[in-house]
Amino acid sequence: MEMARPVSRRLLHLFLLGFLVCALSMVGSEAASAAKAPKEAPKETSQRLIPDHESRNALQYWTEERFRSAVPKDVERQAPRQIIKQPGKGEPKPQASAVPVGAYDSYPYSTIGKVFFTDPVSKTDYVCSGTSLSSRNGSIVDTAGHCVIEGGSGNNFYVNWVFCPQYLDGYCPRGVWPARQLHTTGQWANNADFSRDIGFAVVATNNGMTLNQAVGGVRLATDLPAEQNFRALGYPQEPPFTGQRMYQCTSPATVRDTNGSPQPIGINCDMTGGSSGGGWLIRGRGSWYLNGHTSYVYTNLPDVLFSPYYDGFVGYIFNQIQG
Repeated sequence: MEMARPVSRRLLHLFLLGFLVCALSMVGSEAASAAKAPKEAPKETSQRLIPDHESRNALQYWTEERFRSAVPKDVERQAPRQIIKQPGKGEPKPQASAVPVGAYDSYPYSTIGKVFFTDPVSKTDYVCSGTSLSSRNGSIVDTAGHCVIEGGSGNNFYVNWVFCPQYLDGYCPRGVWPARQLHTTGQWANNADFSRDIGFAVVATNNGMTLNQAVGGVRLATDLPAEQNFRALGYPQEPPFTGQRMYQCTSPATVRDTNGSPQPIGINCDMTGGSSGGGWLIRGRGSWYLNGHTSYVYTNLPDVLFSPYYDGFVGYIFNQIQG
């Protein structure tokens, strides 16, 4: 009987190399299949667990009148020291276009909505945008860090926090989803570091359904090259917009902000206050992935929106809270 010969070390190395190349090609430059763990020890995070009675009170707090009167929680920063333009990128028109109302219930628009909350110090009602993420618990909303806590305050998390997917003209056609947990980075909570202006909420169920069951969710993609083609979505409210309809911009990454680490990404888009926290989606493998969100603009670059770079630390927070 002929015995099987052991595989040579050279052949084994070639096999492993081929497997690695194949695996990397599956990730591609557009979207990873899931959030990755960070390559280094995770940095500090900050969170608030919300008692059930506060979540119930948030549902009672918000009325159509309060929805309409909430003001944008957006950030306009002073002129930066240096902005690096991405090589080979043109200058697409930054004008946002309205998403047809008939498409609101279609993926991925179905996952986009408005975030409402109250500052417990000033008692002001604010509004941002957010995105339903596909997750094990089916209940995670991605938004900006400044839409869950006052940056640099340490622990001034907002109250009456709710998510209204597919918001339209003062109504929440898919229900109101109150937060049970709010999460951000320690760098944002303690230092107002815009490169870590990242926020998540874990929301309660609504009539026995999770958020994903009601509206779906886009998957999170991290650690990708910055040079993506983004579709930014949100509810701009400051003129010439009204905040009552969903808008979108399509743009490649055009600039990097050297004032942060990791360097935030900029796209050409003229959406205004109210769009903060709105998801930046990328297309890959026949589906849509979340790879950024609107964070801030500069006074001298009003038509360039910036997002934190989604590295493994973002994936780490997501994996810790998805159950």
